[in-house]
This record gives sequence, structure tokens and C-alpha cells, in this order.
Amino acid sequence: EIALVLFIIKILMSKSTGSPGEESPLTEKEIDKLITEWVPEPLVPVDALEKEPVTPIIQSKVGKFVTVDGVECLNLATMNFLGMIGKQEIEDSAVASVQKYGVGACGPRGFYGTIDVHLLLEEKLAKFMDCEEAIIYSYGFSTVASAIPAYSKRGDIIFCDEMASYAIQKGILASRSTVYYYKHGDMDSLTDMLEKQAAKDKKRSIYTVPI
Repeated sequence: EIALVLFIIKILMSKSTGSPGEESPLTEKEIDKLITEWVPEPLVPVDALEKEPVTPIIQSKVGKFVTVDGVECLNLATMNFLGMIGKQEIEDSAVASVQKYGVGACGPRGFYGTIDVHLLLEEKLAKFMDCEEAIIYSYGFSTVASAIPAYSKRGDIIFCDEMASYAIQKGILASRSTVYYYKHGDMDSLTDMLEKQAAKDKKRSIYTVPI
């Protein structure tokens, strides 16, 4: 009975003083004091501000080797997979093209229109690949991200390398196709998936990492 009485008294006290988590509103004086005393934290740690940022300076052509701050280094961050940078023939052709067509910040047809070298390159690529026609894009990301949705649609099946590049992933996402990822570079994993899917009558595409 004593415990029951104490419980009732506690309930009555909590109702009179408000709920435990409820706070009384601040007065204008208290608000002004809090604003005056408030000091914002720095967006950047103080230690970082005391250290001067070190920016590597490139002092040569960005080829297989590159000079950084006077030191010749092996370039492991290049996109020059075919080794075209530094070849005199390529440089001479680039200079001749700039002199004839000029140069701008970009080169897509949507900005500058189709010029004769676009058509000439597509013709040579089609002949080299032994196909009817070829199309060129301004850069690699747009090529992959545009080509995949053009061939794969909703309801199609895509088998993709689990380590595929970001561009391939975005292209697959845009296609809205069903995608299955096989183990990186593992043809047995891919074969197993293809065999399981062979009984289903759906268009299948395979995308892998070319490099």
C-alpha cells in the first residue's frame, strides 16, 4: 500500500511540473546571453591552417615519365594508354589541325558541328574494324555511358564484371536492364551464369573491363 501511495504522489508531481523531458522556454535575456557566448567551431582544424599546402608542380610533358618539382618520375596516373603523347608524328598532326581548324575548350559536334575530320576518322575506324559504320564520341565516359543504353533496354540481361569502371556502371543503370555481376576476370564464373540463363529467352549482353 505504501508503494502504491508513493506511485500516485509521483504521478501527481510529474503532472504539476511537466514531463521529464520538457524544458521551460528561455527568456529573451537568456537567449541573448547564449548568442553572445556562442563561439562557432572552425570549418577546418586549426592544425591544418598552420600547415602550408604543398602542390606538386609538373615541369614536362605528361607522358610515360613526368618531371615533378625537378625530379623525373614514372607516371602511374596517366590516361595515355596507347602512348601517343610524345610521338612527333602525333604532335605534328595536332599542330596542323590547330592551325587549320582552331582550338576551343571542347570538341563535341553539338558545339562545333560535324567537320570533315570527324567523318574521315569514322570511315577509317569502320574500315579497320571491318564494319559498316562507326561513330566517335568526345571522350571515353560518354562513349560507354551512351552505347550501353542504346543496345540494352528494360527486360534485357547484362552480365558485367564486378570491377567494371564507373562509366560502365552508369551506362548499365541508364539502360534499366537486369544485371548480374560475375567475379572479376573469372571466365568460369561468367560461363556458369550464362549456362543458367541459357534456357531463358532474353537478349543477353556482356560488359567487361578492357584494361
